Amino acid sequence: MSRKVLLGMSGGIDSSVAAIILQEKGFEVIGITFLFSGNSDIDHHPSALKAKRLAQKLGINHHTIDLRNEFKELIISYFVNSYKYGNTPFPCAVCNPQVKFHNLKKYADKFLCDYISTGHYVNIVVNNGGKYISVGKDNEKDQSFFLWGLSQNLIQRLIFPLGNMFKDDVRKYAENKGFKLLSGQNESMGICFIEGNDYRTYLTELGLKSEPGNFINRKGEVLGKHKGIFHYTIGQRRGLGIHLNKPVFVQELLPETNEVVLADFDELYRSVLYLQNTHFVHVEALNIEKIYTVKIRYRLQETPCRIRILPQDEVVVELQEPVAMVANGQTAVIYEDKRVIGGGFISGSA
Repeated sequence: MSRKVLLGMSGGIDSSVAAIILQEKGFEVIGITFLFSGNSDIDHHPSALKAKRLAQKLGINHHTIDLRNEFKELIISYFVNSYKYGNTPFPCAVCNPQVKFHNLKKYADKFLCDYISTGHYVNIVVNNGGKYISVGKDNEKDQSFFLWGLSQNLIQRLIFPLGNMFKDDVRKYAENKGFKLLSGQNESMGICFIEGNDYRTYLTELGLKSEPGNFINRKGEVLGKHKGIFHYTIGQRRGLGIHLNKPVFVQELLPETNEVVLADFDELYRSVLYLQNTHFVHVEALNIEKIYTVKIRYRLQETPCRIRILPQDEVVVELQEPVAMVANGQTAVIYEDKRVIGGGFISGSA
């Protein structure tokens, strides 16, 4: 059987350590770097140069693929339109299945690789004959939340060498293998394609207009003026530019009337989520009587829930414990025994 694997390489510590581990396990590793943003030409792009140097040090073939046009058409347009319609986007949930892993599979087929690998901190587990994404050993680094949209056919080919490692162990591993510079690298945070993570300026530069409107309460009473709905996020308290006799939080964005609803914190809690554009590994196996768990934010603890499927594939998630600050457009990821069984985009809550 072939031992050829295509590895997504960013030039950072995680994918580099993944490459070393795969080599030590006897795989023939081919590295690939996708360019999603930046203005440099393909031969001088910082990410490509860094990954290429590491690939040379490891003695593996490396390819750089320019996906900036595809990324702009699929991800940046989705990002801008989400804010335009009052939603809070989650680009990774779209990028992973539609761009990153879609192209990993495409080029794995082209280079005749049976397997596909990345430096994600997740595992693959088998249950009743099917393979699932499962949480990584390092709870602080677990990235299963970002991969709920991957197909079963793709999961069958995935290898995650770092799934049973802690981040500190990965750093030490890199040092022991002579990659001291890697072990000291800072990790990227925030939105990968926005320099400085200032999404408001980014949206403005792309032509999204910020129209002032009213802050209102749940009764519709005007509380003050806002500077444009995409400047605010659900649950936001600071930076509202409004002074009342009590703390208030953004509860809802109303693009159709250009209003921002403010409320007390206890009014932010929701017990039901409505999901659209869902994906489940085995939707026929869902049990309306079973208690699953759901996460609506990467750092939020899992919440017990039940699942119901409605016509047109809308999914209702009934929370056993209410959660606050539910934002339309974000994702809800469903787990069973640490396995990712599916997820979807939040279209409403109650």
